[in-house]
Amino acid sequence: MKVQSDLLSIQIAENIEKQIRDRVYTIGEKLPTENEFCTQFSASRTAVREALKSLKARGLVEIKKGSGAYVAELSSEGALNPIHLYFEMSADTNLVYNTIKTRQAFEPEIANLAARNRTDEDLFKIEENLNLLIECSLDDVDGETIIDGDFHSLVAGAAQNPVIALIMNPIHNLIPKHKTLIYGKKDVVHRQEIRESVVRFHTRIYEAIKERDGKEAYYQMKEHLRRTELYSKHSN
Repeated sequence: MKVQSDLLSIQIAENIEKQIRDRVYTIGEKLPTENEFCTQFSASRTAVREALKSLKARGLVEIKKGSGAYVAELSSEGALNPIHLYFEMSADTNLVYNTIKTRQAFEPEIANLAARNRTDEDLFKIEENLNLLIECSLDDVDGETIIDGDFHSLVAGAAQNPVIALIMNPIHNLIPKHKTLIYGKKDVVHRQEIRESVVRFHTRIYEAIKERDGKEAYYQMKEHLRRTELYSKHSN
């Protein structure tokens, strides 16, 4: 019986989701009551309640105590959370390599766009980030990796295309995880070498963006990620 109930709640959730996608219910609109859904789907309140809970967990429905269920406001955070979770939990041993190859396919052109479209505020934030990297202690691996990830996120933001920033966000959030793995296998001398390489390329990318030189920004980002791939291979 429980299996049947679980299957029914899944079917109800899928049906409600389809109605939301088809704009039968719009963002912010109050959904039918549990009793109304029970009648609509010829189901128990338990099955309906479980369906609404699963939709809530996925960010599609908001449940207000004493008021009912509503179609949730869409947010980038809600859209990205499942991707973040997948990357965090993934057991794919090639994840680091595949992520770097993905970055190589997109980030040089993103740097080019950033150089052409950046604002003064974007430039200030990138410069501020670069100074944080230069001042960061070599022993502060966690701090450095966060700063590194933020740099690439800031460059993506400077491209002035919200879709780029949205898509690249989960990938840039992986930088601390991947770099920590790489650093964990290096001695101090090699960590210093990697740090100097990162500072050198971040500086060059910043300067190209400052001068609005898209071609140079493209080239420096491409070389930066090529070097990152080499360090990643040598860490295995």
